[in-house]
Amino acid sequence: MDLERPLVLVSGGPDSVALLRAVVALGGEPAVLHVDHGLRGEESTGDADFVRRLCGDLDARCEVAGLDLQDASNLQERAREGRYRLAREVAGRFGLPVVATGHTADDVAETVILNLSRGAGMRGLAGIPPARDGIVRPLIERTRPEVVRYLAGLGQAYRTDHTNLTGKYARNRVRLEVLPVMEEIHPGATRNLARAARTVREDLATLEELAAAALEERETEVALPYDALGALPPALRRHAVRAAYSRVLPDAPPPGSRHVEAVLALWEAGPGTRSLDLPGGVVAVGRGGGEVALYVPADVPFGERALGEGETSFGGWRIQLEEVDRLDARDAARPGVAYLDASGGPYRVRMVREGDMIRPLGLGGTKKVLRAMMDRKVPRDVRRRTPVVVGRRGEVAWVPFGELGEPFRVKTQTGRILKVEVAKSPWTCPA
Repeated sequence: MDLERPLVLVSGGPDSVALLRAVVALGGEPAVLHVDHGLRGEESTGDADFVRRLCGDLDARCEVAGLDLQDASNLQERAREGRYRLAREVAGRFGLPVVATGHTADDVAETVILNLSRGAGMRGLAGIPPARDGIVRPLIERTRPEVVRYLAGLGQAYRTDHTNLTGKYARNRVRLEVLPVMEEIHPGATRNLARAARTVREDLATLEELAAAALEERETEVALPYDALGALPPALRRHAVRAAYSRVLPDAPPPGSRHVEAVLALWEAGPGTRSLDLPGGVVAVGRGGGEVALYVPADVPFGERALGEGETSFGGWRIQLEEVDRLDARDAARPGVAYLDASGGPYRVRMVREGDMIRPLGLGGTKKVLRAMMDRKVPRDVRRRTPVVVGRRGEVAWVPFGELGEPFRVKTQTGRILKVEVAKSPWTCPA
């Protein structure tokens, strides 16, 4: 944990005040953010004034920011999200590398109990991580009684939030009613729960590393190939699905068990293309016995783009064009490469359309482009997001990873030859 120049979130309560004093005692140069939720009237104002005075005494830069939560539903969650959002904004503005919070072992124990009561899996039982995504929690292995003793030894005052002393919120009831009973039954229960959570985090990290071996990351999606997923034990398959989701949407909480099982049902469904919507706008698609892929749908580009010398980006695809001296038959046999007669251009790229036709090389007739993709087992969700290269008059000259149009092939009398190659595609198309 880098505590030389952290942004410390200080509410004025004992945990955050102890954290600030500890960082200063260790020689750090912290800045402080106090978030005024404006929910407790004069008490909230008193908290802000207390933090300002404390920062003045410690010669620490202080920022007080307000959150409007008057009409918020799920108040505690909205407040937490708002605090972290403000903290990241202020840390970025101040040029500070980390945000430090005063979470203790008691917070971990409370979280584990709450998650266990909800039927959470390993991720829920892992509690609160000591460090993740630029947030560090230096007091995570210290209990609240230790924090209070530390402050007493310093003669340091702190504020008390009286809403924490009521049974209105579930976390308060765990803190005030459940943990004291557990401590009576097993002294040290709070620290034991925090230690158990640390063990679960370590186990979970190992399992996720093993499961991640089944992932195939692409430009705009993460795929779980059927063979790789099938080689994993059932428990690791669930971890693999969560890992894929987190790669697609890194800042979102992992999907719940219901959604994970629904994704695995796509894997078990067999031939055909099936899809389902996941939280956060993520789509999971089972592609005909080949893979399950997760992605956030992007807007399909409208119109056409000219293919000039060099690389052209279009809808997540990158297509390279260059003029060459001759046709390399072996190179031309690769599915991601086409050699075109330059006289059929200038060439452009656009997304495939319903009525597109092509005269495939050597077929002796015409064929619908979408039908050609279907015959090549291109999954349904991929077909509509696959571009085509069109010639001067708008005819389809080449379908990447597919057919080359007969009128655009390189002939004996061709003067200028263009090589077109898929430099990068957002998914893997069948050859």
